[in-house]
Amino acid sequence: MAIEWHDRYSLGDSDMDAQHRMLFVLVNALLAATDKSSLTTAAANLFSHAREHFDYEESIMWRIGYPAVKTHVEQHNILMAKLVNVSDMVANYTLDIKNLESFLSAWLFNHIETMDAQLVAYLRPVPVI
Repeated sequence: MAIEWHDRYSLGDSDMDAQHRMLFVLVNALLAATDKSSLTTAAANLFSHAREHFDYEESIMWRIGYPAVKTHVEQHNILMAKLVNVSDMVANYTLDIKNLESFLSAWLFNHIETMDAQLVAYLRPVPVI
C-alpha cells in the first residue's frame, strides 16, 4: 500500500512542493507500519509535519488576505482531526489501514489539486504583456 507522488501535483512553488512530497513520504511510512510502535511513531511524524506545513500555508494566506482562507483552513482542520483520530485508533488497536489509505489519498490529491493549486495561482503575479 502506497500513494504515489506524480509531477502533476507540483504547483510551481518549491517550498510547498517539497512539503507536499514529504507528506507523501510520511503517509506512506504510516501505511507501511506494521506494529503499534511504528504506527505510533509514523502517525506522530505525519501529524507534526502536516501541522508545520499547514502553519506555513496559513501564515501566507492570512498575510496576503487570501479570500478563501477560512475554507482552506477548515480543510486543514479536517485532516488534523482525522490524524488525532488515527492516533486514538492505533492506541486502541482499531485502525483500519485500508480505510485510512483511502481517506488520505483522496484528501491529499483533492486538496493539492484544488485548494493548494488555487492558492498558488492567487500568489502568482499577473504577467505584464
